Amino acid sequence: MARILVVDDESSMRFLLRMTFELEGHEVMEASDGVTAAERVEGGLRPDLVATDFMMPRMNGGELIDRLRRTPATAEIPIILVSASPGSERKTSANAFFRKPFDPVALTQCATTLLAGSG
Repeated sequence: MARILVVDDESSMRFLLRMTFELEGHEVMEASDGVTAAERVEGGLRPDLVATDFMMPRMNGGELIDRLRRTPATAEIPIILVSASPGSERKTSANAFFRKPFDPVALTQCATTLLAGSG
């Protein structure tokens, strides 16, 4: 299965996303903001997929996505934006968007499709 990085400043949302992906057999890592996520990825932790919130302290999801897209080694990682922030889906180059609260079945189906396309 895949290695998925979940990025959200709300621990309850990270837990829900973790459970959603782990029930599908994926390995999940967490970060509480974009800076932590970027540091982990740049430090050699290369996820197969990133699921990130938009509104977060230190570095928001849009900035994280831009940073990953600008780096050749991470530019092709599929990214799902999971956010309650109005209009955030138009502010990023995420591959997919889910509004909070998300549908776990639809989210895992989307992740499966993105992962199949990236491998």
